[in-house]
Amino acid sequence: MIGRGQRAAGSGQREERGAGSGQRAAVDDGNHPVTAPCCPLPLTSHRTLRHHWRRDRRAASGIVVTLLILMVAVGAMSMFMSIYVPIWGKDTEAAQLKRIQTQMLELKNNIDVQILAGKGSTYTTRLTIGDEGGPVFHITRAPGALRFRPETGVYMVSNTTDRNDSQGIARGQLTYSSANTYYVDQTFVYENGALLIVQGGRAVMKAGPHVEARREADGNYTVSITLVSLGGAATAREGTGDVQLETTLDVYDLTTYSGTDWTLGKGTTLNITTGYPSAWADFLNTALGRPDAGLLPADYSVTVGPGSVNATFAGVTRLELGIAIVEMQLRT
Repeated sequence: MIGRGQRAAGSGQREERGAGSGQRAAVDDGNHPVTAPCCPLPLTSHRTLRHHWRRDRRAASGIVVTLLILMVAVGAMSMFMSIYVPIWGKDTEAAQLKRIQTQMLELKNNIDVQILAGKGSTYTTRLTIGDEGGPVFHITRAPGALRFRPETGVYMVSNTTDRNDSQGIARGQLTYSSANTYYVDQTFVYENGALLIVQGGRAVMKAGPHVEARREADGNYTVSITLVSLGGAATAREGTGDVQLETTLDVYDLTTYSGTDWTLGKGTTLNITTGYPSAWADFLNTALGRPDAGLLPADYSVTVGPGSVNATFAGVTRLELGIAIVEMQLRT
């Protein structure tokens, strides 16, 4: 039987435990030790942890969205550069070639009109060297080059019977060359009154010079040729934009050879030194072979050599030879 004193002691221990401000006593009931309390746990808020986690998740989401936007932008730009730019570039370059062809034909026509008008006439022809392209970065730019060479080419009419007898000579060449990226390149050549177009190593005569041969009703054999010589300082322009080409007819002389020693007929040769002999030969064969010319195969021959072409006329009784000297000057 537990004594009253022991209960009092136990009661005292319980009172001491109760008075510990929430701390447990070292001994619970005298038989079972009680572990002393450890340091209090840090009071970390679950709300704060959730806040940090949400903030990190939002940051990661922002990075992912940014990367996706960049990927879409790069993809769109790649598609734009690989599909649309070539299409626009090809259209721009084709339009530029069409424009310069029209302008070069206008130049030839202006010189022809000047020859008909007589000495002293001056014409100005605008030539577009290249297209600046679109308004953004000029990614469809179509540049070109314009070159005037007064010493290039030799165009000569001579007496076949006496090769030392040269009736006339001319020189000079104006060329435009494209520098395309998407469309096929072309070169336009104006020489001796003719306009040629060169593409892929092949040249064609776009507009021919004045070369005519015909058998008259009275049996006379007439050959009519106009030589066009280009004078001035050698000049070159490259890039884009417009230039003004001023042409002035300094000299035009028309001489007719007939009668006396021409009555029996003379051999006459037109010799053209050019980088495009095949195109000249095609033109001469077509012009001289027209049915209305009334010529027989024995009346003429066209031969092609390295860098030159010869048209030989047999038994010519009348030669009409015009020589024009045109001064060229490029102005920006």
